[in-house]
Amino acid sequence: MNKHSSSNDILTKLAQQNEDIVLAPLLSSNQESNDNLLVSEHHTQDSRTFYSMFISRMIRFRYPMSLRQSRVCCFEALKSIPVVFILAIVAWSYYAYVVQMCILTIDNVPKKVIYLFIYHPLLFIFLWSYYQTMFKPLMGPPSEFYVGEAEGERIATAQTLDERRTSLLRFCHRGDLPVLTRHFDGSIRYCFLCRCIKPDRAHHCSICGKCILRYDHHCPWTNSCVSYANYKFFILFLGWALVFCTYVAATSLEYFILFWQDVNSSISPGGKFHLLFLFFAAIMFAISVSSLFFYHLYLTGKNRTTLESFRAPIFSNGPQKNGFNIGCKQNFQEIFGKKFLMAIIPIWTTRGDGVHYQVNSLLLGGLQEQQQQQQQQSGNISAYDSGKKMKINLIELFRLPL
Repeated sequence: MNKHSSSNDILTKLAQQNEDIVLAPLLSSNQESNDNLLVSEHHTQDSRTFYSMFISRMIRFRYPMSLRQSRVCCFEALKSIPVVFILAIVAWSYYAYVVQMCILTIDNVPKKVIYLFIYHPLLFIFLWSYYQTMFKPLMGPPSEFYVGEAEGERIATAQTLDERRTSLLRFCHRGDLPVLTRHFDGSIRYCFLCRCIKPDRAHHCSICGKCILRYDHHCPWTNSCVSYANYKFFILFLGWALVFCTYVAATSLEYFILFWQDVNSSISPGGKFHLLFLFFAAIMFAISVSSLFFYHLYLTGKNRTTLESFRAPIFSNGPQKNGFNIGCKQNFQEIFGKKFLMAIIPIWTTRGDGVHYQVNSLLLGGLQEQQQQQQQQSGNISAYDSGKKMKINLIELFRLPL
């Protein structure tokens, strides 16, 4: 029995050892797999946390960007409302004039044909001028007028006016920039937003957000700055609008009178009201456009911009409203050119480059002669009509007491 029990104990021990040998790798592998699962779950939690933080940051970043873009889109849409209004009035007037007055009325057909023959060229050249005024690319200062980032920071952080004035003079002298006008404090005109020296007659437009050459004003009816690039087209737009509205009012006057006399029964009641409002709209627009047109003709004869008529440009000897006035004939030729037929068509005939301007030497104490003498001494003679740039020594021309 003892032998038998001892043999059973030995077999039991061997079986337990075999089970331990078999189960040991299984237990170790299960522990490793559990550890791997814990590590993978930890990594997934970290990755989820990272992605959630990234997405939340992107949402917070995109929210102000989308808000800013929506504001810009709304602002652009609001700016286009006057243009849409003008085009809608023109489209309605075309229907009232051509369809209601000339086609649906069957009396006096030869006269209607003549009306339409004159009407369409006037409408075409009026819309052409309007298109050129709106879509002519605006011209800003040339690249040499822009200061670098370091120079811009130095100018913006200048402690005194003398330090800023000296930095601006040094930059203009180094770049040999042709600047004749000054700020009211005697310093070179500088735009802190664009970081550029303002050329003569250039100003910063807050609506367009940049400096514009020969800035006149920002016109909401054209959704564009009236400036050097499109000033001729703007005057032609006003002039041809006046001619077009006057022609429409004159040719529709007959039907306006017949409306009140209630004689012409060939016109439908709806057509009568179209012709009535057509006459009133043509008269109203002709009166409003005529005031702007003749005012800008006066400014062109004086060689002034709208801004310069209210705030005279400042030269080395003080403000001068007629500083750029070189004679009525030459003033008009500077904008419209010398040929009359080319002047009344909305094509480019403006002289110069928007940066260099002749000045009234009688008012400015021989500044133009001094300018030409310095060019001859430097061997850089150039004529205005040739369109070449005129180089000026700013330190000698505008040496003011600091």
